Amino acid sequence: MATAGDRRGPGPERAYAPDLPSGVGEVVLSPEESHHLVRVRRVRPEDPVVLFDGAGGSVLGQLVEAVPGRAVVAVEGPYPDREPTRPLVLAVSLPEPGRSDDLVASLAELGVARLVPLLAARTPRGRDALPARRRERWGRIAREAAKVNGCSRLLRIEPVARFDAVVAEAPAACVLDPDPEVPRLASVLPAHGDLPWLLVGPEGGFTDDEVASAERAGALRVRLGPLALRTSTAAIAAAALTLGS
Repeated sequence: MATAGDRRGPGPERAYAPDLPSGVGEVVLSPEESHHLVRVRRVRPEDPVVLFDGAGGSVLGQLVEAVPGRAVVAVEGPYPDREPTRPLVLAVSLPEPGRSDDLVASLAELGVARLVPLLAARTPRGRDALPARRRERWGRIAREAAKVNGCSRLLRIEPVARFDAVVAEAPAACVLDPDPEVPRLASVLPAHGDLPWLLVGPEGGFTDDEVASAERAGALRVRLGPLALRTSTAAIAAAALTLGS
């Protein structure tokens, strides 16, 4: 379903166009985007189309040429964008490839700003190579998510980072921990200002040494609820809770 800017219900179909004109003009979509718009979404000449550039730009136009390999949109002017009030960064020890694909799709659709693939002590071997192998696939997933959620800014996949480097960089961090004695994430989220980075560990969790070093750096241990969750489930649930606060 397409999303209609700041209005309810379905709206014009959306297409990704990284080079938007500063004013009116025509945009020739890539063969892939042209095929999706014409063949998959069945948009026809004179139908409205919203173009987004993945970096915060969004415009309204009209389809003026429609063939599967070449779709041309005449830009008419700016279009309202949907975007979370505050950017959110998640550092996640990536699960297995299939679950990682689903994780990227969900975080992109939720409007997460940045995903940092995290190398923790218990991260399975080989996961550091996963982002490079899936780069094109994840880029396509992020673009498809933006066609649904109405946001013109794409999820950014950062370079792989080690746990200690992330803890040192994060201006504030919440480390997800299933310990029932730690506070709930919802209780520590600020009402205004920057959101804390959320750190989600591998299936075995963070080690005691990692948790201790994070706390020394000023991070807080937090829980989502009474249950221990899979990495991908915890990351998605934490993102939804944080962005909805």
